[in-house]
Amino acid sequence: MRILHLFKTVINILKGPSKSYPKGMNSIMDPLSDLVVIGEGFISAPGSIILAHDASTIIHCGKTRVEKTIIGKHVFLGANAVILPGVEVGDNAIIGAGAVVTKNVPSDSIVVGNPARVVSTVQDYISKCEERNVLYQVTDEVLKKHGTGIKASPQETKELLDSVYAEYNQRNGK
Repeated sequence: MRILHLFKTVINILKGPSKSYPKGMNSIMDPLSDLVVIGEGFISAPGSIILAHDASTIIHCGKTRVEKTIIGKHVFLGANAVILPGVEVGDNAIIGAGAVVTKNVPSDSIVVGNPARVVSTVQDYISKCEERNVLYQVTDEVLKKHGTGIKASPQETKELLDSVYAEYNQRNGK
């Protein structure tokens, strides 16, 4: 079994990522990556996992469950979140950190928890953040690259951090 796993890993490395795998994505992608479709503007945090298969059935029946997993456009996948096989995530959704997504996620919604459940619309969440005055402007250079897979340069990252700290300190009288 280990030789087969090693062989599959080598094949996947040589084959390269599927067309649907955004460059620079922080998620761990299922080895059946051609069965994972990801829309443009996808952003994922470290430790997140996207699956198209479930091997738990192998020990019971010698078969593995395989289903296409679809992630819409402009989706954010939080740190250590897991999307299980066969799930469809709608456009503009936010998946909270640590969420285990077992069912389809409607567009424009936020899901959290294990199992993940809808807790808010994206617009309601943004409104609450605006009321609490906790949203900060992102520099144009970083904003243009965000969700494209192109990493910000160290200088661009420094400028963003300096900008956020300056705005934070101004708001908080420091």
